[in-house]
Amino acid sequence: MKIYNAEQMRAAEQAAADKGTSFEQLMENAGQAAAADILRRCINPQNALVVCGKGNNGGDALVIARVLQQHGWQVDIALVCGNHLSGLAELNRKRLNGLSHITFLDGGDLLDRLKKENVYGVVIDGIFGTGFGGKLPGNIVTLCQALNDSDSLKIALDIPTGLNGDTAECDEHAFRADTTYAFGACKPAHMGESADAVCGEVVCLDIGID
Repeated sequence: MKIYNAEQMRAAEQAAADKGTSFEQLMENAGQAAAADILRRCINPQNALVVCGKGNNGGDALVIARVLQQHGWQVDIALVCGNHLSGLAELNRKRLNGLSHITFLDGGDLLDRLKKENVYGVVIDGIFGTGFGGKLPGNIVTLCQALNDSDSLKIALDIPTGLNGDTAECDEHAFRADTTYAFGACKPAHMGESADAVCGEVVCLDIGID
């Protein structure tokens, strides 16, 4: 089992890029691999909620939204850290333009919908990834509390929001996943004491790095 900290993961991604695999392709690989596993777990199309930050973790989530939509899912998307996204995340947001069964929510709509029982079969956390450290902002605390209270299948991308991927320090309001997809390699936090409580089942997915 490969275990990479954030610096080692960046180096592995850069090495893959140096060999001819673009960062865009690595994001596509991550999203496609995660979506394939979600589709394996959920035989019938679901209503899904995808919550995205502004960085590449959010970009991974937007790839997943596109794939699930192609398989007949209704996907609601919330950009919870503002509309100014990283370059790759913005590219994948644009790829959703004009697609059916894709709805972008504002913050008020999102919390209202989460108060309704069983509105989403699957919730995907793409807010903060391996670079997170410190305390969660107040609006994300409120959101994570609502997500954690839902009966949905909860999926985290790489690292649940609120967990530090290197140190395993965990915000008390962290997203609590049923399944966490580790992209390319497990992270040190997946092995820590916090892992069982917030990561759930950790599934390491191949995204094309060594």
